[in-house]
Amino acid sequence: MSKGHHGAIKTVYALILAVIITGAIVGVATWYFTRPAKANVLEIYHWWTSGGEKAAITALVGVYESKYPDVGVIQSPVSGGAGYVMKALMKSLVLAGEAPDAFQLHAGYEMKPYVDGGYLDPINDLWSGQGWETVFPTVVKDMVKFGGNYYAVPVNIHRVNVVWYNKAVLDAHGISANITTWDAFFAACDKLVAEGMPKPIALGDQGKWAATHVLEQIIASEGIGFYQDFINGKVTSATNTTLRDALTKFSKYLSYVNDNHAALTWDGATALVINGKAAFNIMGDWANGEFLVANKVYGVDYGTFAVPGTEKMYGLCIDCFEHPKGVKHPENSLNWLQVVGSKEGQDAFNPLKGSISARTDADTTKYGPYQQAAIADFKKVTYMYPSVVHGSGMPEAFTAKLDDIMSAFVDNKDVSAAATSLTKAVTDASADFTKVWTLH
Repeated sequence: MSKGHHGAIKTVYALILAVIITGAIVGVATWYFTRPAKANVLEIYHWWTSGGEKAAITALVGVYESKYPDVGVIQSPVSGGAGYVMKALMKSLVLAGEAPDAFQLHAGYEMKPYVDGGYLDPINDLWSGQGWETVFPTVVKDMVKFGGNYYAVPVNIHRVNVVWYNKAVLDAHGISANITTWDAFFAACDKLVAEGMPKPIALGDQGKWAATHVLEQIIASEGIGFYQDFINGKVTSATNTTLRDALTKFSKYLSYVNDNHAALTWDGATALVINGKAAFNIMGDWANGEFLVANKVYGVDYGTFAVPGTEKMYGLCIDCFEHPKGVKHPENSLNWLQVVGSKEGQDAFNPLKGSISARTDADTTKYGPYQQAAIADFKKVTYMYPSVVHGSGMPEAFTAKLDDIMSAFVDNKDVSAAATSLTKAVTDASADFTKVWTLH
């Protein structure tokens, strides 16, 4: 079989897969079959499809279009929170040599297969030329650097260890939001149940990852030392008492969630809190965008507190764009990355997204009260930790199994079975734990 023919088959496979997921893709197949031969375009893939997310990426694209009005921007958004659908699609496109000009990735381990496979070009010159070394925090720079080379540009920093609450609901039941322990949190839930709200916690785990997101924060609440051991692949015993305690807490948490959780997306669960049908929701601060779209005011209609036990921690979810090797519009791709990493671009995107700028020189006057509080917290927390669920903290050989393990746990609440499955998955992936995290 000739190399060209083999490549053509790969391309066809990629297109077929794209069509299969058409419910999640906007305009992808149409563009592939109708694109002009020399169109001056920029094509980007991302998974920002909810209301707040759409507003944010539209603002960022607007900055690019204002600087490069002669370039047509083709967005190919792929629905599925945390990119769980897009990741599979993107791998097929990259392998087929059909990578877009840039696509969204999480910093950390999620980038590693693309780097190891030679599918991304280093962008050290862009980093030095834009002076980014001096405006991005060290922890952020380290998460997009491999082998001494930069391969991506961070567009934001999301905090993952956040509890969102409906202020009117808590006020009506005389519940203080000064909750710092799981005992206090569950006591508040019990009070709400007793007073007529049978399911006070909102969960939308369609796609599975949102439930795993909650467990991740509970694991962090067991202490930064335990979390560090967990992401370094050192928690390998199913009898580990701390792991079992985290699973036990998660089981109790699940007893308070809405019965239709498996049918809801993450933003559907956020909507339950917005509408006062639930009191609490653990979710990353992309949820803030949903409150903003609903015209809710932070501190008046809703509020936040750190997941119990994580007050001194900042869980990191960092979205990035990169420069794939052999892209069709390399200049447009690099110009896009320049906008992504710019102060103007980040200060247009993040106020709407709910995240904070990945830069240290953000114009805080452009951010709402939630983000201003988050920026202040980011500067004063004792520990930062990379999210596992959102691609950074642990290798794919482990995370590929994680959601299914948690999905089974959500159904059966079997602590022993989950501990056995989790630790086996860690052991099976031991060779892939190539990064040593030092969090404290």
